[in-house]
Amino acid sequence: MSNSAPSVLITGATGGIGRETALRFAEEGGRIAVADLSQEAVDAFAEELRGQFGGIDVLPLVLDQSSEESLSEGVERVREWTGGELTTLALVAGTVQAEGLSVVDLPVEEWDRVHHTNLRGVFLASKHFIPLLARDGSGSIIAIASYWGREAHPFYASYCTSKAGVISFVQGLARELAEEDIRVNAVAPGNINTRMHQKALTDEATARGISFEEMRDIEWSKIPLKVAGPPRSIADGVYFLSSRHASYITGATLDVNGGVVMI
Repeated sequence: MSNSAPSVLITGATGGIGRETALRFAEEGGRIAVADLSQEAVDAFAEELRGQFGGIDVLPLVLDQSSEESLSEGVERVREWTGGELTTLALVAGTVQAEGLSVVDLPVEEWDRVHHTNLRGVFLASKHFIPLLARDGSGSIIAIASYWGREAHPFYASYCTSKAGVISFVQGLARELAEEDIRVNAVAPGNINTRMHQKALTDEATARGISFEEMRDIEWSKIPLKVAGPPRSIADGVYFLSSRHASYITGATLDVNGGVVMI
């Protein structure tokens, strides 16, 4: 593919949502940088994409979006790979709070760890990669927020506030970059049926002494659409916000949550 093809950098690319996002962009023929913490994982995923999509241009990239040193190195690699401009920066990488704890019991180290990746990481990655983004109307940033950033939940103060911060950051950055013709948006997932979600259901079922199926039904019954969303639903949201179909959308957070939160 030529360097004129749309190019996207996806952080957290080997996770459930990250993989689906990369596959969604690959289907459209774009050039893709798949970034994550493990060289082995990004190399394997890059080969998978090339095999599935006929030699598509894929850059496997080890990148920690919470590390300025890693980001500086990543910028130079991406600059060389694109030969010019990056079209889309998809900030999918994130973490969850290790366990539900009251504010009194929540270790400062856990608060910092979650914010370091989820909010500081989005800030740092944006800061470092904005200079590479196209300024012809095609450039955009999409971050992953959460419906828990829309409404606070007890015992998960670090996670909820980190994702609320992402929503606020996106609004501010969108205003900053509007005159440069770069759009900035977010996707707020609800319960998405990833390995992480399956593990959470399994752990909670074990703690309650009930079956996985019973625990799943309890949790999914709280969702108006009665099912945890497929990772593809988030990938579709990210792709939409990057596309010409969203050319008049900036500073928005797209709720993809099965109706759990409606605003």
